Amino acid sequence: MAENHSISICIITKNESRLLKQCLERLSPYAQNGGHEIVVVDTGSTDDTMKMCKAYTDSIYEFPWINDFSAARNFAAERAVNDWILCIDSDEFITAWDEQNLQDRIAKYPEAIGGFSLLCACGFGANRYDSNAKVYRLYNRKHFHFEHPVHEQLEPFNRELGHPYFMLDIKADHFTYSGNPEELAAKSERNIRLLKEELQKKPHDPYLLFQLGQSYYMIEDFETALYYYDLGLSEDVDPRLDYVNTMVVSYGYTLLNLKQYKKALDLEGVYNTFGNRADFVFLMGMVYLNNGFFEDAVAQFNKATTFDTAEVVGANSFRAWHNLGVIYECSGHKDTAIKYYKKCGSFKPALDRLKALS
Repeated sequence: MAENHSISICIITKNESRLLKQCLERLSPYAQNGGHEIVVVDTGSTDDTMKMCKAYTDSIYEFPWINDFSAARNFAAERAVNDWILCIDSDEFITAWDEQNLQDRIAKYPEAIGGFSLLCACGFGANRYDSNAKVYRLYNRKHFHFEHPVHEQLEPFNRELGHPYFMLDIKADHFTYSGNPEELAAKSERNIRLLKEELQKKPHDPYLLFQLGQSYYMIEDFETALYYYDLGLSEDVDPRLDYVNTMVVSYGYTLLNLKQYKKALDLEGVYNTFGNRADFVFLMGMVYLNNGFFEDAVAQFNKATTFDTAEVVGANSFRAWHNLGVIYECSGHKDTAIKYYKKCGSFKPALDRLKALS
């Protein structure tokens, strides 16, 4: 009979009692059913976090905040009972958990890092969108630990081990990057400060450069975002890595936001490398659309819908169909436009066009 691996689910938090309560309410049944420990590390809350957590776990610790997320996560892992650690954030709410899959994966990949699917609500108001992310946070503390003060990453103690990955049948929703502009600005400014401190030590680290670009993009400082994306992409990067693909796509949208449409056409030069993902193909549709190459845009949006998955929700379905509808409507093909708008389901921009055309 296969050994059952108990894990320690570690959460670091500060002044997020309301969100953390929802997180723990969703998480606790899965932890109890699997015989897993929940560890909460508070980094200086002044709300009722410590008191509230006692209803869900006895493993509650305090850690003085030193502007280093990795230090806090590693402290939590040190206090855990089990060697297998799963990190969850206090604003992440579990929506699906397959315990048998978890056990099977741990048994099959004892020296690898496990990931799960995270649905992120990004932006706010009319610019809000959902994005699918893969986050890698299940690991054995004998082999891995966190590095980097912000946007921390798991690294092996033995560099020869590398970064083998596997995916779990676990899903969660994440809400940090939705909200008002002031909240986004505050979090971005904090991240930018920590990232720049780390960049002084590692000036050619493409991941740090990427995250700086993302932080500036989030607050719509596109000029500075472009500067860091350019630096990141000038380094020796592995195009197979998820963050590199995201950086290329973010770079493209930054050019579009800056109305540098012709420069964005340079992305044709890396199409063979990145054109195997829906998000890049959708981006190329946007590039062609903004350059007035409508036939090429139609081809790319149609191709985007052939992919099973996309990072931005809808890039391989309703967002592509909506753009096809817009192109056909603007070119006088009303019936074809309506056909594509109807395929978009409840996507509001498409519903608005259907109403206008009725």
